[in-house]
Amino acid sequence: MSDKQSDQEKTEDPTQKRREKAREEGQVAISTEISSVMIMVVSVMTVVGMGGFMYGRVEALFETFFLNAQMPVENQNHAAIYLGIAFRHGIEAMTPILIALIATALVVNLIQTKGAFSLKAIKFKPEKLNPITGIQNIFSMKGFVELAKGLFKLLIMGIIVYFTVFPNMEHFVSFSVMPLEYNISEAGSYVLLFLTRTFVALTILAIVDAIYQQYQHKEDLKMSKKEVKDEHKESEGDPQMKNKRKQMGRSFMSKRLDHAVMDSDVVVTNPTHYAIALQYDPEKNNAPLVMAKGQRLRAQKIKEYAKEFDIPIVENKPVAQALFASAEVDQHIPEDLYRAVAEILAYVYKLKNKHNI
Repeated sequence: MSDKQSDQEKTEDPTQKRREKAREEGQVAISTEISSVMIMVVSVMTVVGMGGFMYGRVEALFETFFLNAQMPVENQNHAAIYLGIAFRHGIEAMTPILIALIATALVVNLIQTKGAFSLKAIKFKPEKLNPITGIQNIFSMKGFVELAKGLFKLLIMGIIVYFTVFPNMEHFVSFSVMPLEYNISEAGSYVLLFLTRTFVALTILAIVDAIYQQYQHKEDLKMSKKEVKDEHKESEGDPQMKNKRKQMGRSFMSKRLDHAVMDSDVVVTNPTHYAIALQYDPEKNNAPLVMAKGQRLRAQKIKEYAKEFDIPIVENKPVAQALFASAEVDQHIPEDLYRAVAEILAYVYKLKNKHNI
């Protein structure tokens, strides 16, 4: 296999940028089986909890038709009134379960997608109408998995129905000669058993499907080595932009250095390799503070600013080396250097007093 072919193979895990882009386009791992299970559970709970209300609306619907069955429909307005009443009772009966199903579908999908929403996912794409693409999808791995899930659900439902009905066939036959109230009461326990077994089976399927969807989503987002390299280059930007950012960074650091030296009381030098700017304000600090430090070019820059702002420059090789090695910017100097720095500051203050006389 050539290096070019190897670069084109999607063997690399998706980068964070690739994941974010996919999320923006609505490409997230979603298991429809989890939604199906939750919708089934909420539907049953809604029917159990709101069954009385729903039954009352359906009862009112039938009463409307039966009570007015013998009344002639004189005109269109008369017919519209009857249909309006029937429609209202029907909507009232279905409203609880419709609200519950819509809310469940929204919540489950929001949890699975972690709140991701993208109009790109519902945008019309002409390639979706391509029959060749559709056939390829059917015979793809995804199509096979969906077919396997559908066949598995049919098989499971058949097995559940068989083991729920067959062992109790004689009991079911007796329903034909028993009162309706008895049949409804007895059938309830079998319906509950059937729903429980169905829920357990579909829950197991949903867990397996969720794991598979996460795996497949990661596989779909995998990148080739070339794509990873191209993305890295894109993130780094072209050389001109990189140089511009470096220049801006140097300018920013220079401005900070400018102010740091300007607020200093003395600059201690090596004389050529190191430069450390110190400030001592007894009212604010118990010890001298390192305002800036640098070596070579940065040290030279510190000395240039010191000359520009008339900050005293004291040449002391051992103290400069010790300060550069052990003192950090915006921190106090180490205690073992108090005496040496105090002597330098005393010398600086003595010079200032001479100039002020």
